[in-house]
Amino acid sequence: MQETGFVSSKDGARIFWQGFKPSGEIRALVLISHGLGEHIGRYEHLSAFLESRGYAVFGSDHRGHGRSEGKRGHILRFEQYLDDYKVFRDSVVERFPAKKSFLLGHSLGGLIAVHYVLKYPADFSGLILSSSALKVKIEANPVKLALGRFFSKVLPGITMSNELDPNFISHDQDVVKKYIDDPLVHDRVSARWFTSFVSAIEQAQSRASEIKIPILVMQSGDDRLVDPEGAREFFEKVSSQDKTLKYWDGFYHEMFNEIEKDIVYQFLLEWLESRVS
Repeated sequence: MQETGFVSSKDGARIFWQGFKPSGEIRALVLISHGLGEHIGRYEHLSAFLESRGYAVFGSDHRGHGRSEGKRGHILRFEQYLDDYKVFRDSVVERFPAKKSFLLGHSLGGLIAVHYVLKYPADFSGLILSSSALKVKIEANPVKLALGRFFSKVLPGITMSNELDPNFISHDQDVVKKYIDDPLVHDRVSARWFTSFVSAIEQAQSRASEIKIPILVMQSGDDRLVDPEGAREFFEKVSSQDKTLKYWDGFYHEMFNEIEKDIVYQFLLEWLESRVS
């Protein structure tokens, strides 16, 4: 059964959410944190798969994304994502207080998920990362970095293209076409977003050892949008006793939307099942 609604963040911003709840017994909760420029609606196929296996799946549109309020691709500080997600998460978990909950973050959403777990380590039973933004694919030009920092201070809301090529999200051309034609997808990032993003990656890598909950790090092997080595570097620093690293060789960025996505779904399900049981 699908549900939708809005929650109000601590600064009053309206944050859209969507959920899929099985009609029978609920095994556990999976909360999704989506990637840059997209929205939670693009995870309906994955949500339906997990729902059919007894999992309640919920996700929200980050501010400045999808149906949530906020200027497209703009934040004043990275912590705004965490503030929004905390309100959303609490609104979901309070409905199912006895159930284990897992946080699944993709790309930018993975970076947000890492910072969320660092700030609220007791909120989730496990963390799942999918092609997370833990290392930029190409080292930023020093001039571009300097300009970004300058505009972040004087014109923080000025926006530009995120320069991500949608042809490299999946080998499935139908997925690529739907992404390009999706009116809720955008390619904007602001100067303040850019500097906050770069800083958040540095902090995530430097604080990885603070993570102690069960974690599954999955990375697309032929990722052209984030550097695949970022996942390995992060994983090696994590202190969790229960940690798994999985590379999907030959896959583009969106492993959950690849042609062979079914094997990814099954791998994720088996990881969840062994930790719910």
